[in-house]
Amino acid sequence: MGVVTWGATAISVSASGQEGDVVMLRMRIDDGVRAGIPPVVQQNLTIEQDQSEAAKELIRRAPPTRAVPVIMIIAGAMAIPVVLQMIKELLRQTYYGGVIIDTRPQPPTVTSDPKIPANMVFVIKTDGKTSQFTSNQLSPDLIRALLRGK
Repeated sequence: MGVVTWGATAISVSASGQEGDVVMLRMRIDDGVRAGIPPVVQQNLTIEQDQSEAAKELIRRAPPTRAVPVIMIIAGAMAIPVVLQMIKELLRQTYYGGVIIDTRPQPPTVTSDPKIPANMVFVIKTDGKTSQFTSNQLSPDLIRALLRGK
């Protein structure tokens, strides 16, 4: 399978609602999560197939009844509601484990992690401290605060 790449540009304010609702982010997702991203948003992202060992481990964890997933890294400006929807979809895929949001690198990274219990989100803050949340605690305001380091 080849690498699919689109140029990374900022999402317009009209596409995201409010300028304050847009964050720069890198996410490791599978093709199922990507299918839920509106095409207008995908046009503004860089999307590449992930060949890393972490991606291969996630692929091994997919149930045998499911087609072999393609794991991708997406990067760019995304609206908070889209980010929240994507994180909730990652959490719904319990076979990949929970989700880590690491705010130390810029842009912050979001990925599934089999070492984290499903339905849990661990957030590594810029100072290295870790917080944890369950999927029912996630809200646009919380995601906005976490990704902005507040």
